[in-house]
Amino acid sequence: MTKNEYTPTEERLIRALAARAEQVTPHSLRPAAPPTGNWAARGRAPLVLALAASVASVGLVGTAAVSLLAPPEKAPVAGTPSAVPEPPVSRPPGPSAPAPSAPPVGSAPPGTTPSGGTGVPGTSPDPGTGTGTGTGGTGPGSSPDGGPQAGSRAVTVVLGEAGATRTLRTGGDPLTLTVTVLNTTGGDAEDATDNLSVAAEGGTLSGGDVNVSLLAEDGSWRPIGHTARLTTATLPAGESRTHRVRISLPEGFPASVTRLRVTAFSNAGEETIT
Repeated sequence: MTKNEYTPTEERLIRALAARAEQVTPHSLRPAAPPTGNWAARGRAPLVLALAASVASVGLVGTAAVSLLAPPEKAPVAGTPSAVPEPPVSRPPGPSAPAPSAPPVGSAPPGTTPSGGTGVPGTSPDPGTGTGTGTGGTGPGSSPDGGPQAGSRAVTVVLGEAGATRTLRTGGDPLTLTVTVLNTTGGDAEDATDNLSVAAEGGTLSGGDVNVSLLAEDGSWRPIGHTARLTTATLPAGESRTHRVRISLPEGFPASVTRLRVTAFSNAGEETIT
């Protein structure tokens, strides 16, 4: 850049600096004066530093003494099991929340008996079998453990001329009997009629006092009266036929009757009831 290329401002600055530089001569230059300060304050500085060092040394000595006197911490041994937390203490149920009771063992659904029967008077799980004695059942008139229920009473049943006895309970299980007719006439008994009678000793029976049913050929029990005809058919000489009869007593059985007699009779020969 030549002189002609300076701007007016730059030219004025150059002339001012040159004029100022011409005013400086060797006589105007002198050594700088030594610095001056507060010598009293400077004299206390070493004392302050010494006190600070003393305090620091005392602190270090105290810290070292404490670390030496403190017992060393034991490092955990490898394989040492950690503390097992104690299980929470369970509180017993309060009196306001009793535990639910389990159903009794051997209980049966409503409408059924523990032995599988229906509990309905005049029915049995097996149409071809009976109780034999008329006691120990679980139907109406007897409890689930085989004992009689309150209000049930026993009635003696006398079978035929042999005089064998069975027991029935009012409102209890039915008694199943077998009536056998044997042809002892020496020839064929044409249109032989077999009859059955259930009568009260020392009293009379009305319709509905005794439930009597006959086992039909299709396996169903057909209700009949307490005095009824079992069948009418020819019975060849020397042959026999049987009838299955079931008897039960309702809860309203007459209280004055304590004995029943069951009788079978036929014009074909000999009758037995078992």
